[in-house]
Amino acid sequence: MKNIHFHPWILLLVLFPSVAFPQMTLPIKLGLKIAPNIGWMNPSTKEYSNDGARMGTTIGFVGDLYFAERYAFSTGFNFQFLNGMLNYPDVRLKPNDTAILSGEVTRKYHFLYLEIPLMIKMQTKEFGKFSFYGQIGFGTGFRLKVTANESFQPNQGESFDQKYDLNQATSLIRESILIGIGGEFHLDQSSRFFFGLSYSNSLNSVLTGVNEKSKMNEKSMLNYAELNLEFLF
Repeated sequence: MKNIHFHPWILLLVLFPSVAFPQMTLPIKLGLKIAPNIGWMNPSTKEYSNDGARMGTTIGFVGDLYFAERYAFSTGFNFQFLNGMLNYPDVRLKPNDTAILSGEVTRKYHFLYLEIPLMIKMQTKEFGKFSFYGQIGFGTGFRLKVTANESFQPNQGESFDQKYDLNQATSLIRESILIGIGGEFHLDQSSRFFFGLSYSNSLNSVLTGVNEKSKMNEKSMLNYAELNLEFLF
């Protein structure tokens, strides 16, 4: 028998008709999001190492579909600009030459994803105009574009820089677990401003290339933390 893989969107398809439609009196909040983020890579390929965190940003559309007074499905879509950097040994063809050089690569990755999150949001009672929330769920990111800028330092000779399009050496989909906490300020009966912190942990490698020197498959998670700023109507 073929294996059946669970996907978080199945949960929405199953629960949404039975939960959301019978309770149309409950609010549906829509809004916009901007979130500065810090991304880093966690490689599992031998001799690959993380070379620090890099700044990025997320912009998107948010939709909260309430199925109880203080519980909602939180979804939408986000354009994510994520960055990370790796350092590893490899070989390169010398520019304007046929010589193959061994050395050290420092590569900065630039990822652009369209992510669709699916989370459960839980909110506290209001304290004046404030309340607090926590949310947890899954994110599915679809690769739109990946580029890399790298500096190659040969074992002998001067370093040189190159730029690559890495769409064919990266995974089309990034699956992740999403966790977030924060607060909300009730501007009026319908409008709210959300602020908080969230963390995204990859469930699969975002790299699918091969190291030219070792012939090993490249594997690395891409994780990030972000400061969420949302305005919902």
